Amino acid sequence: MKSYRFPWVLYLCIIVTLFPACSNDDNQPGFDSEVQFPNYTVIGENFQSVFQFNYDGLVDKGDLFNLTTESNINREYLTLRQVSDLITFFSFATGSFSAVQRNYITGESTFINEFYRVSDDRSVIWGTNSEDKIFMGFYVPEGSTNYSIRTFNLATDQEIDLFLEFNVTDVFEPLYYGGRLFITFLDERSDYKLVVIDVDSNTLVQTFEFGKTVPSILIDKEGNLIIASGNSEGDYELNTYDIQTLEVIKRDSFSVNRYFSPGPIQSLAQIVDDKLYYLNLYAQPSSVPFGPAIYDFISEENRIIDMISIVLQVQEELGQEIELTAFDFDEESNTFLMGYAIFVDIETLEGGVLVISEKGELLKNTSLEFAPTNFIRN
Repeated sequence: MKSYRFPWVLYLCIIVTLFPACSNDDNQPGFDSEVQFPNYTVIGENFQSVFQFNYDGLVDKGDLFNLTTESNINREYLTLRQVSDLITFFSFATGSFSAVQRNYITGESTFINEFYRVSDDRSVIWGTNSEDKIFMGFYVPEGSTNYSIRTFNLATDQEIDLFLEFNVTDVFEPLYYGGRLFITFLDERSDYKLVVIDVDSNTLVQTFEFGKTVPSILIDKEGNLIIASGNSEGDYELNTYDIQTLEVIKRDSFSVNRYFSPGPIQSLAQIVDDKLYYLNLYAQPSSVPFGPAIYDFISEENRIIDMISIVLQVQEELGQEIELTAFDFDEESNTFLMGYAIFVDIETLEGGVLVISEKGELLKNTSLEFAPTNFIRN
């Protein structure tokens, strides 16, 4: 396996290596008793196991599951993908790729052992899935950058390849939604392209060409495809497409001091009711790497939550330094969720989840015996 690339996983591995923790108490700053806390599910790990924590905001309680014990999910898994209620953990061992699929609501798990064995024919670069298929991007032949997709049908064990492009310069994370697979890459001229694949027919439906403009993609709550194409100045065109017909529904534009990477930004941004809720990056060497922000498409106001003050407040209450690790926005409660890690000692990694209002108020800090890495979209 020469080039299986998951950059964000490497970042999280660094977090897990450097920042451990331990505890299960709820630290709750002052807040209005009328506040409705969000329901959320978060995945994370300490130095021993992978965990899932389901929090019920109505009763202010959560259930903890050890996924290493229950579903045999190893801490060294490659990446995590979500499709509806199904979360899939990809792993690699003894020359083969395997996966564990878990319904995060029911806890039912399915093991897909060694569905692909590495060979000298191709170099695997990513993996993702639908409800009943697994997709792997690869270069073929090995040593080239000729880009193809292999589909594994889990029901029939059939394998099908689809060629995309010769001599690509770089590839980015895939996105699956609604029977469509969205693949972003740089072609041999270093121009950005986004291809849309119908996974039922295994055909390339459409190719979007962006030149030197960077395309970032996400799915809104109506199931539409949104493409934000921008430049290093932070100016973006925003086009909303019907995910099936790929016809434009709406056009917009916005400007924020934030570079969004090519490919999916589903974990970094959401658009709800004419507002963009996104992860802002602080200029380094800030002690805090990132925090929530809101852009209003109507007023064109860009409001950045003061995450530095919130982190300092939490650190003072805990008496320990924290490292932010995960981000999400919960539209039902209009709150931001921020995961953090604490390095206790060389054997102990803990963490927690901060609930922050749209106004930038810290509403709740729930301590956990692991460091969160991924919020699961309900």
